[in-house]
Amino acid sequence: MKCFKHSAADAVAVCAWCGRGVCRDCLPVPPPARVACSPACSAQLERAQGVLEALLDQSRQSARASAWYCYLTAGLSAGGAAAAWYLLPSPFLIYFMVGCAVVLFAAGYWHSRAAKRRRPAI
Repeated sequence: MKCFKHSAADAVAVCAWCGRGVCRDCLPVPPPARVACSPACSAQLERAQGVLEALLDQSRQSARASAWYCYLTAGLSAGGAAAAWYLLPSPFLIYFMVGCAVVLFAAGYWHSRAAKRRRPAI
């Protein structure tokens, strides 16, 4: 692959946005983690990074909401199991509701851990 500006020079990097080749002379010193061939491509990479961060933040908010919902429904299932213990002594219903409470609590824990996880910058 040849440089997009210097057709005689071999490319040593590829633009992360458009995929054009960049030679050693066009490469900034020190070379960045994500090479851009022009200021326009660099601006697009920054914009894409901002959009990606916004999506990750929205995903964390969604995971927090899911964790809250799972904990709430786990509590309701546990309360239903306790009520069934006293009011309607059906072993199947009690075991089923306790099982649901345990699974929902585990799902809430999983969602809350996912919401706290911080991903490395791309």
